Amino acid sequence: MFGICKSKALAFYYGRGRLLRLYRYAKVVLQTWAYTPQELQILRSRQTLPLAYLSLGEDQLVPSPWHRNARNLDWNTVYVDPSHPDWVRSRLDEARRAVEMGFEGLFLDTLDTVTLYPQDRGALLELITQLRQLLGSRLLYANRGFHLLPELSGLVNGVVLESFSTTWTPWGYRVLPAHELEYNLSHLFRLQGYALEIYALDYADQFWLEGYARLRAMYYGLPTFVSNRDLTRI
Repeated sequence: MFGICKSKALAFYYGRGRLLRLYRYAKVVLQTWAYTPQELQILRSRQTLPLAYLSLGEDQLVPSPWHRNARNLDWNTVYVDPSHPDWVRSRLDEARRAVEMGFEGLFLDTLDTVTLYPQDRGALLELITQLRQLLGSRLLYANRGFHLLPELSGLVNGVVLESFSTTWTPWGYRVLPAHELEYNLSHLFRLQGYALEIYALDYADQFWLEGYARLRAMYYGLPTFVSNRDLTRI
């Protein structure tokens, strides 16, 4: 059923609808609130695998017992304690709902909070292990998560290198500085030592910037997707 070759590998779209555009991709990361089971069935019938977004290290601002007293001001989110049993339960419940809706896997975001809270490494890996067990053979992708390697490599199907070449800032979109480009490249080479799918995700608002991101990803053999900050352009 899923053997038809698609011209594009992976997309991220955090809006609603646009099914005709989503059909072009083999896999699409979507928000669970944005699509109905019927729409997901249509995507699957067109050999496009829908993956559900799931945050593990950050949450919305509605007060909850797993929240830390610290925020990510870029996204107006709050950092969480990933070992809190209610947070773990909420992530597993959300993953279970996604599967029941018809999603074919998950995209795990906000894993890099472990760089701020190194003590969370074991709890995050345990949570990902439980998600892997829940999903069975369904797909599981991680956003970066370099500090969870090598254990992460045995739990996920692939890794997305977000902001591999370009990114957004409060002052506009730009190419990453040289030291960040080298940092990402070092992790790409590290990831290539594992049996993982690897993708790039970049941000741009001008043709030349998008072209730079695509050409650099192509040079290193990476399928890439380029969009705006909020991933509402497809």
